[in-house]
Amino acid sequence: MVTLWMEINKMANKNYKEVEYLIGKLEEIHYDENRFRVMIEKEKYIFGVVSAENGPSSISKIIQYSAIYETICDLDYKIKLSFKKAIEYAYSTKVQEQFSLLKNSSVEEIYSYYYIENALFRASSLWDMLAQLYRLYYQIDVEPYDVKYKQIFDPKSRYSKKFKEKATLISNYINQKDDTAVDGEWKGNHKFVNKCRNKMTHRNSPNITVLSDFDVNFKQHPTYLLKRIIEDYNVVSKFISDILNDIEKDIKNNL
Repeated sequence: MVTLWMEINKMANKNYKEVEYLIGKLEEIHYDENRFRVMIEKEKYIFGVVSAENGPSSISKIIQYSAIYETICDLDYKIKLSFKKAIEYAYSTKVQEQFSLLKNSSVEEIYSYYYIENALFRASSLWDMLAQLYRLYYQIDVEPYDVKYKQIFDPKSRYSKKFKEKATLISNYINQKDDTAVDGEWKGNHKFVNKCRNKMTHRNSPNITVLSDFDVNFKQHPTYLLKRIIEDYNVVSKFISDILNDIEKDIKNNL
């Protein structure tokens, strides 16, 4: 953490607490790479299992968890890498002092948006990974490639019958109304982030100001985007941590 702050040596002192807050949100999330590995002996573990026709064994189910978990670990490493680079550029003197609503004012601004977009797409995938863990743990009758997290966590859907309370909690967060006036974590981050991602994927970049019949869009400052996306990343990562703990307890109780 100190090393990162040293790299951001051009940052104005007034932004120190903002950066400290964002880095803190990232550092709250961490994963043990050996979790869910079925060890045979020191430094040796079962790499993979393909089940026979009579159904999956307990070991094969652990390997399935491991496959999802390793994807989450890979995503998390790359998300943090992108967020930290985005913070470095977004809080540089040039972006802080020369930001323009109408055009990119510096190379640093371009780089900040680049790394923010990179992190945004990967962080959005964590919601699908969360749904995959619930699908496997609660044996939800849906194929892996058909999993849609908003359906899985809809308290009114057939998918969430076994975890109504958790589904309600997650659904309430997903559908929060926007409120950036509150202190600390803002409300409605997921809706904002999801809208950003969908716009970038299906229409035009939310990070470019346009006034036309095609769209009216005013880009947001990179630091504003960072707060919203990092807070959403932090929340989904904690939801993931909760279900991982439940899975791990279940495995230990049934071995």
